[in-house]
Amino acid sequence: RLPRKTRKGLRKVACIGAWHPSRVKYSVPRAGQNGYHHRTEMNKRIYRIGKVGQENDATTEYDYTEKKITPLGGFPHYGVITQDWLMLKGCTVGVKKRVLTLRKAIYPPRNKPT
Repeated sequence: RLPRKTRKGLRKVACIGAWHPSRVKYSVPRAGQNGYHHRTEMNKRIYRIGKVGQENDATTEYDYTEKKITPLGGFPHYGVITQDWLMLKGCTVGVKKRVLTLRKAIYPPRNKPT
């Protein structure tokens, strides 16, 4: 709950600029995120690791069709894979081309897969 004398919020800059020019300058502190935060996710399951010069890297022991990991035309909003790659289960944080740091799990998984 805000104090009695607080009218329009507590953690704000009181004066955000003069009447004219009638806009807020970039140098005035405002609420919002600047940059991106570091996130750590635990226990990501690795399905497959691929090398750059490997032929038919999307072929499995059940599907012998000769194919590469990049689909025809490339991945949408990413393109063609030209470096070593890693296939994980589920989703990860961040945008598509941002570097993702993986580390070994601190704790063992609670329920081990059979």
